[in-house]
Amino acid sequence: MTLEAGMALYVAMAVALAVWIGIFVYLWRIDAQARELRRKLDRLPTSDQQAVSTATLHVQRPSAAVGRQPAELVDSE
Repeated sequence: MTLEAGMALYVAMAVALAVWIGIFVYLWRIDAQARELRRKLDRLPTSDQQAVSTATLHVQRPSAAVGRQPAELVDSE
């Protein structure tokens, strides 16, 4: 069973086209899955957002002893 030269060319082109279509469909599916994962990740709160939303901030006033050393740490020599 031999193929004519013209028929062999069409078979080769059909195989190449099928391969390219397969690659295109594969990449399209991967892109769709990546987009879905990205949407899911965007919906999840990040650790920074959780820390900020649950943190309580307190304003502390400087004490009168700022800049002074405690008496027990000062050398009395």
